Amino acid sequence: MDSFDVGGDRADGADEPTCVYGEGDWRNAAFEASMGASQLDAHEALERVKTYAMKVSYDGERYVGFQYQGETKKTIQGELERCLMKLTGNDRDGLKLGASGRTDSGVHARGQIVHFYAKKPLEDLRRAKKAMNGMLPDDIRVDEFWEPHPLFHARFHATRKTYWYYLDARETADAFSRKYAHQVGWKPPDLDILRQACSMLVGTMDYQSFCNTSRDKAKNETQNTVRTIYRMDVVEEPHTGLVRVEVEGSGFLYRQVRNMIGALLVVATGRYSFDDLQRIIDAKDRKIAPMGAPAKGLFLMRVDYPKRVLTPPVGRDGDGDDDDDDDVVAAA
Repeated sequence: MDSFDVGGDRADGADEPTCVYGEGDWRNAAFEASMGASQLDAHEALERVKTYAMKVSYDGERYVGFQYQGETKKTIQGELERCLMKLTGNDRDGLKLGASGRTDSGVHARGQIVHFYAKKPLEDLRRAKKAMNGMLPDDIRVDEFWEPHPLFHARFHATRKTYWYYLDARETADAFSRKYAHQVGWKPPDLDILRQACSMLVGTMDYQSFCNTSRDKAKNETQNTVRTIYRMDVVEEPHTGLVRVEVEGSGFLYRQVRNMIGALLVVATGRYSFDDLQRIIDAKDRKIAPMGAPAKGLFLMRVDYPKRVLTPPVGRDGDGDDDDDDDVVAAA
């Protein structure tokens, strides 16, 4: 079995310690081995469990977010775990389901990646996918179901993510776009200015002005707010009449994409200048930035990983082909 680091990028503003599992957890030996501890311990731990991954799409309108928040609140994780408990016989603690990122209330996904653990192997993953979709509500779908590397972690191994944000900038908005696009036709943005403003947010910089304080963070807890955005492209869709902003980055802070879109729109509609946007960036202060855009226009589209973590190792004796270890591909 090949060994690799489970640290990865702390996407979505996650600055938790690398090993997120408690002392005595039945996967600790495997994670410690991936950090350079005993390979024998890793083999013993991995023989007791199977790691599986899924690519999931969902309409976030009816849900308070991805993360499980107890039995009384409707969440994507809660629905997935409900079905996986029936499929695997594991309880919620045994599944230890994790996602590439915890999308907020009302945010959608076409490329969310999750992992979970099963103490018994699933013999037919095609049937498992079909069974999941038979149990899930119609607004959540499992698009892919596969066995990754035993130490795969959907969040910590992600190297980059791509979000799309949809705008309906037509003077008369489409009646059906209201659920999945931010309708801004009352004062349409200048798309050339929008593109120029987007270019100001590309690069490696401190995005503190575009970060809300996460509910998971203590008030006195410091957070690394430096991220890398590789591209922000404005694309007009002739077939739908919508405009989408594609944002690709190493990882994102809490509500960062929506807050950036909100700031970009006030520039593209003439209320703020480019200098105003630069002052917001330099200030590193969320309080002086405009309101974020609504959740309904945001889609998590794609998550990229090193190729080697998406498939099981060739053998348990370390004889796998590592020539493409550095290749980065989209999951499934």
